[in-house]
Amino acid sequence: MTDQDPRTVDLEVTVPGTPEQVWDAIATGPGISSWLHPTRVDEHVGGAFGFDMGGSVEAAEQAPQGVVTAYDAPHRFATEAPWSAGGQSTTLATEWLVTARDEGTCVVRMVMSGFGPGDDWDDEIDALREGMGVALETLRLYLAHFAGRRPAVVDAGTTVAGPPRAAFDTLLRVVGLDGADVGDRIVLAGTPSLAGTVEVLSPGEHRCDVVLLVDSPGPGVADLATYGADTRVGVHLTVFDAPGTDAARVADREQPRWTAWTETLR
Repeated sequence: MTDQDPRTVDLEVTVPGTPEQVWDAIATGPGISSWLHPTRVDEHVGGAFGFDMGGSVEAAEQAPQGVVTAYDAPHRFATEAPWSAGGQSTTLATEWLVTARDEGTCVVRMVMSGFGPGDDWDDEIDALREGMGVALETLRLYLAHFAGRRPAVVDAGTTVAGPPRAAFDTLLRVVGLDGADVGDRIVLAGTPSLAGTVEVLSPGEHRCDVVLLVDSPGPGVADLATYGADTRVGVHLTVFDAPGTDAARVADREQPRWTAWTETLR
């Protein structure tokens, strides 16, 4: 798409699954909503494309922000959508490429381009590079453990003092994760029920994340993050149905608990 343009976010990840399984996860609304954020995709060129970072499926469906520009299943999916930074707006183009590899894996490449000039856009590019790097690891976890399954989601957050990295260090200390490494089995301290294995630690400049493959309060993926100029602490817990686990019931129970807990961080 824009390989010669240095102002791009160009990332890739190797994931388990067939191209068709990967395509479901990266190029359909329900699939994307299962590991990233609520998204609408009309599955044809010229169709509507929209997402809601606030966690509302209804908002994603009712207010599409962009358009599908390529839909070549199961290999190439592209969109264009408005984006802004520092009060300046542009049209951000995003392309997803799926390439089959040996032993039941695929390489997923994601390229974003169309950013504006200046320091604000430099910061936005860096923040997206950090955030989408973590998102692609979450995609890998989803395809490895929950491919094709649809979740219920808990989203909670609040604004805190300090830059994202300092706030992240505080967050790790508060929940008992300071000193934790990838692969460690942990039970969070002083929070609503949450236990699992650390899969990603990403202390970036603009966004910091710790991603857990969780088994309590149900099977799923949790992301605790700090991000933004007005630093936010966000908790995103994705729970999947399993024997003995009703994901929707777990999410309904846990949402007010996590909302109340994040408010204690202010």
